[in-house]
Amino acid sequence: MLDAALEALWKQVVDNWDDDKPHAAFLEHCRQTNQLAEAAARYRGMTGDRARGTAAQKRLDGVAILALAALESTRTAPVVRRGQTAAILLFLLFAALAFWLVGYLYLER
Repeated sequence: MLDAALEALWKQVVDNWDDDKPHAAFLEHCRQTNQLAEAAARYRGMTGDRARGTAAQKRLDGVAILALAALESTRTAPVVRRGQTAAILLFLLFAALAFWLVGYLYLER
């Protein structure tokens, strides 16, 4: 899917590589539109460039941090099933009581 805004922002990044503002705008757009993987792919492609490689790796690390933050914000608390364990223990207790009662009544005759 072609995202014209993303393409325009990436062009600004490439044309003004040493300026932080185009990078910030590009990354913010990617974050808002859930395209951090695309941002990572573009910065990863630039890591082989002799002049821009180091800066591209730093930006790639920033994309990873943004992606982790996005994942963390959608994380839910683990489900604790304490009631299920209590129900099983209660069932076993009543079953043992029932077997004891049946055995007691049977032996009494």
